[in-house]
Amino acid sequence: MPPLRCVTQETGGAAAESSPVPSRLLEAAVIGLIMFAFLVGGRAWVYDVAQFHGLAVAVLALVGLAVIYAFRRNYLAGGPNARLHAARDGAFLAAVAAAIAFVLAPARWSLGATIAAVEFGLAIELLARCLPAAP
Repeated sequence: MPPLRCVTQETGGAAAESSPVPSRLLEAAVIGLIMFAFLVGGRAWVYDVAQFHGLAVAVLALVGLAVIYAFRRNYLAGGPNARLHAARDGAFLAAVAAAIAFVLAPARWSLGATIAAVEFGLAIELLARCLPAAP
């Protein structure tokens, strides 16, 4: 198997080498792998996080604030994929809220909602990676 080569830019802007594996395809494959790993082991991960009540809520709240900031930044940036990014960030924000609900009061609905929202956000990100590049 030949080694992967990076695309380098010359001073004229033309690519000196081409990658045998397109970067968008590689990103899509990695996101698919993450989706599968979270689908299989997400339940155990959420249970593990829920064992540390105070720390888990604090860290999840910080992640939620980061997602809100990313949501605002992506929405204000506009562009052809702004709605797609807003939907992805909304799904991740819903996952954080459901995870906080599971940590505070464990219930089956919040566990399932956390996993479903993460999977939905990752699926939207996968679709965004499969779209043709914007000019």
